[in-house]
Amino acid sequence: MEDKKKATAIANDPRKVFGRSPDQHILNVVRESCQEAFNLPSFETTLQTIKSHFFDRNYDAVFQNPEHLPVYSARYAPSRALCYYHLFMAHPILMKTLEGPSTILCIGSGAGSELVGISAAMVHANPVVKVKKVKKVSTKAGKGEAEEMAKDTKDTKDTNGAEETTTTLGMENLAVSVESTQDPSSPTEASEITPVPTTTKTKAKKPKVNKHQVTIVMQDYVNWSPILEPMEAVVRSRMVLGPERLQCETEVGNVLDLSEGLLERVAKADLITFMFVLNELFQDKKRTMLLVAKIVAAMPSGAHMLVVDSAGSFSNLKVGERTYMVYMLLDHLKSLEVVYQDDSTWYRCPPSLTYPLKLENMRHFVRIYKKL
Repeated sequence: MEDKKKATAIANDPRKVFGRSPDQHILNVVRESCQEAFNLPSFETTLQTIKSHFFDRNYDAVFQNPEHLPVYSARYAPSRALCYYHLFMAHPILMKTLEGPSTILCIGSGAGSELVGISAAMVHANPVVKVKKVKKVSTKAGKGEAEEMAKDTKDTKDTNGAEETTTTLGMENLAVSVESTQDPSSPTEASEITPVPTTTKTKAKKPKVNKHQVTIVMQDYVNWSPILEPMEAVVRSRMVLGPERLQCETEVGNVLDLSEGLLERVAKADLITFMFVLNELFQDKKRTMLLVAKIVAAMPSGAHMLVVDSAGSFSNLKVGERTYMVYMLLDHLKSLEVVYQDDSTWYRCPPSLTYPLKLENMRHFVRIYKKL
């Protein structure tokens, strides 16, 4: 019991979770999760191969090779996790989602950046559970209640002095009154006994729903489980997030296939994120435009969409002879309201942070939409 109280006290105080630096704590979580990748003799060679494929925009070559995934996560997850953490912290709309109950569907989130960044922000949104004080009942009042109960349970007699008993038939939910003095051999009297429906109804108990639980659904088109499972374990341990606060689920499949399962996920989500994935999807313009239309149509009214991506040429979308930024397509959708927009902003890593690899500053655009 004492250990549970201490854990609750820590979970409700971000300073006790993060220590002096939340940013460094986040990096430590990623480093611990990716330690096996850092120990690979081929780490540097694999990383250079990944960068070469990115330069050629050959994303399938990056992600469809299982050997690339742990190296990719170790390289790109830390800076993005920091960026996402500060992004959520800066916007009350996003932080409100983390109070729960809510579901966040993260498209293209296999590398774990969303898991770490959003979980870190959840520590600040962690609700303080108020314990209600139980009023003490005086012994005098308790004695009076006991006497009243004894009085109510006293046997009653009918007008002829015969004791009356009640038999309850649970399966039929019926109550039948039978006089104990009645002759059981009398067929006439036995046939006159008719079941009387009870007026008491038993309400089925609904399963308890945790009011502060957040479910993060990590969707990607390849299986990232070997990376996400150990990362989730470290996140839960280092950020003190038990299953009553954080639920993690994975969804594997190509979003461009527009499966029924994906659209069902969308229909139940309070927040959908596209973070550094939309420009990759737009390599197939026709299917991605259909994807966007279907997802927006499936979103429940009041749900939000968060889009973050490079503010540079990687997010250029060529239509005919003209070039647009990918967010321009979303900005003109009538069923989406632009809640927040920033065409170009920087996340700069503090120089005091330490990590086995060089951390990159990130220039990106931000859009938060609300479904009307």
